[in-house]
Amino acid sequence: MGTRRFTCTLASAFVLVIAAGCGNTGNADSDAVAWTDRVCGALSGFARAATSQPQVHGTDPAATVRGLGDYFSATAAALQGSISELDAVGPSPVEGGDEYVARLKGALTEIRTRFDTARGQLAGVDTSSVQAMSVALPAAVAPLQELRNLADPTDGLRATDELRAAADKAANCQQVRSTTSPAR
Repeated sequence: MGTRRFTCTLASAFVLVIAAGCGNTGNADSDAVAWTDRVCGALSGFARAATSQPQVHGTDPAATVRGLGDYFSATAAALQGSISELDAVGPSPVEGGDEYVARLKGALTEIRTRFDTARGQLAGVDTSSVQAMSVALPAAVAPLQELRNLADPTDGLRATDELRAAADKAANCQQVRSTTSPAR
């Protein structure tokens, strides 16, 4: 089940990259901190879902497929929740913030599509045959493996000192970072 580990690691790494964008520089305007806190807050559901482990049962192929399907469904739903919450954060008080959120929403939409595709692929997995599963499961998670080719959606946040500073003060950015911390 190395592919499952890769999927979880990939999702965790993506969330960690987003949280890393919540950098560490000086002072920021309170409006920028509040706005950035809402942006990071929008990511918290996805961060929790993506860093959870799917229920995999080595001796029960049908349960393994169900567990992966449940994980894909929960992560896709959390991604959609994050996208909806990003729609509600309002305009950025800092130059470059709106562009950052647009890129972030685009990246999250692409990731959600990949999880939906992977979940759809699971529906056709024949759990009665170990040989069939050994071919079908890697094919089902292949759409997730392509996520590593997505552009870094946090470039804009790291390039803006004011946003970086605001994110450093935002409680939700701290929470997203702790959710995705490697020690977890």
